[in-house]
Amino acid sequence: QMRATADGLVGTVGGGRLENAALRRARELLGGETGPRTERYDVVQDLGMSCGGTMKVLFEPMTPEPRLVIFGAGHIAEPLCAMAALAGFSVTVCDERPEWLTEARFPAAQERLLAPWTELPRLAQVTPAAFVASVSPGHAVDVQVVRALAALGAQPRYLGVIGSQRKGVLIRKELADAGLPSSWVDAIHSPMGLDIGAADPREIAVSIVAQLVAVLRGVNATGS
Repeated sequence: QMRATADGLVGTVGGGRLENAALRRARELLGGETGPRTERYDVVQDLGMSCGGTMKVLFEPMTPEPRLVIFGAGHIAEPLCAMAALAGFSVTVCDERPEWLTEARFPAAQERLLAPWTELPRLAQVTPAAFVASVSPGHAVDVQVVRALAALGAQPRYLGVIGSQRKGVLIRKELADAGLPSSWVDAIHSPMGLDIGAADPREIAVSIVAQLVAVLRGVNATGS
């Protein structure tokens, strides 16, 4: 077995012409094929080898875990981290309060970032493939986080801000007035989560994770 990336290689399928052909084909398939496939090589005709016979090679894509970055380590963040990790997300939790951002509260987190709010968006290294949920201590911090992410330029695949319908309207207006592009403002999920009538933090976390999975799988992710 071997694992091929765009610019790297781990393992081997025997070296030589077969491996070179398999490596070329694997890199052709990167980012395109969604499922496993088997391809057959005639050792003489396809590979120019004299030993004869045929070889079958299984090409199977390896999809990395989706990453969720949570800004805020409060009451919603705790069950959100646990449930998102259970659903297959690699979770990073960010906060500036050490008494909230503890291993005991977030044992399922792959990473815990403790720094001032002004630094956390940069330290989190959000990419366009990431999912972001802002459940910070207040509206002003949520606005700060979104503006900082926009300034860094990498718009995440999902961007949610906790709050009511009214807060969602207010935060979009405030961000639009601050000059954020409509592509950012319109993409914000606020309220976050699917409308399941959630009331307490655990139920809210369930609704948010359900929305994350819907976005991940490309189905309707309309919130409340």
